[in-house]
Amino acid sequence: MAMVGGYVLAERQRANGDGATNVGSQSESPAPAFTPPGPFCPDQTEITARKLGFSGDLWQVLKIYTDNDSTYWICQDVAGKLFYQSKTGGIDAELVEGRNGLFLKDVRRIGTDTYEVFDQNENRFVITPSLFELTFAKTGKTQRNEARLAG
Repeated sequence: MAMVGGYVLAERQRANGDGATNVGSQSESPAPAFTPPGPFCPDQTEITARKLGFSGDLWQVLKIYTDNDSTYWICQDVAGKLFYQSKTGGIDAELVEGRNGLFLKDVRRIGTDTYEVFDQNENRFVITPSLFELTFAKTGKTQRNEARLAG
């Protein structure tokens, strides 16, 4: 009787997925949950992204302050798409897109902590934890600013 009860219990567990699996059968691992790379990007960045047709939250991958009182973010959505946001006027200045802020899409990672993006005039922006670089397409001149990580 005990053997029959044990057999029935084992079959129930197997039917419910609680018991041992047959040798050779494969079980699928669940996809890992998304882990945000950092805190949220500024609200204005998300508002601008939504106006351009992107949806969802944006998280900071990199945030730097430069020696010319500007702040730069690289943001990422849940799908891994990267965005650029900048703000001039000091750390405490309000970010207002089109006045002291610039939002760009299609950012590329070109190194471990190096990001590149071009604006509509083909000016090239490069952002790293220690440097902001802007190369002007028309003149070929480059503006470089030392940076420090925001923290």
